[in-house]
Amino acid sequence: MLEDLFPKIEENRTKLRKRGYALAAEHYPPNGQAAQWYADVIQCVPRSGQRVAKQLARLCGGDSRVTVPWRSLADAVGVRDSAGRERAYTERGVRVLVDAGWLTVETIGVKRGAKTTFSLEPGDRATERLGWGALTTGSTMPPEKFWPE
Repeated sequence: MLEDLFPKIEENRTKLRKRGYALAAEHYPPNGQAAQWYADVIQCVPRSGQRVAKQLARLCGGDSRVTVPWRSLADAVGVRDSAGRERAYTERGVRVLVDAGWLTVETIGVKRGAKTTFSLEPGDRATERLGWGALTTGSTMPPEKFWPE
């Protein structure tokens, strides 16, 4: 078994030697099929959705589904809202992705025993939902339409 893991251990040891400190997995970019999904998502959702999407894509890797507890996902995202709550920020990011059609969430069970499965979906690529499409095309629409008071 150690023979299988040795190349990966040496690769990590070399990176650590070059960098001088350990790098958390949360900072690695997504790869595989999920990386292509993430590249599309970041153009179409606000920042909270982008940060959640990055961690979900990193966790999915070459697959399009991942089962992870909400608390672990919130720890991976690592951003707090104005009230200091990590999970609330993560839930808002997931809600943005679900509303735009980029993600489906399936929860089985309740409380501590719950299993939450996130599935990456091809979503709505229209940036007009955010008001970005008209802003980038030189629209004459008044700013009140984009930023209501």
